[in-house]
Amino acid sequence: LAFKEGATETEKKGGLLIIKMDVEGAEYQVLKEVAASGILCELIKMGNQVVFVVEYHNMSITNAEERRREKAGHQKAVEQMKECGVDFQKLHAFWA
Repeated sequence: LAFKEGATETEKKGGLLIIKMDVEGAEYQVLKEVAASGILCELIKMGNQVVFVVEYHNMSITNAEERRREKAGHQKAVEQMKECGVDFQKLHAFWA
């Protein structure tokens, strides 16, 4: 409701958004794009809570150069969102 056209002040705040992301190696790019958009920080500024659970798949990108490229800037994006109040939780994918 927070972003709907004509939302009242009451509708804009007090919400809880929980995101669980499991995208098999694309999490690095997605996190950078979400941080760049500023949308989660905007929700927090409006008076909402955001919990972002990310399942990391470090080895799903098998090419080391591509993995380094995808991970570049990822930590900065996470820190940017943490600074505005996004609560990050990590999960790690393990295969037997």
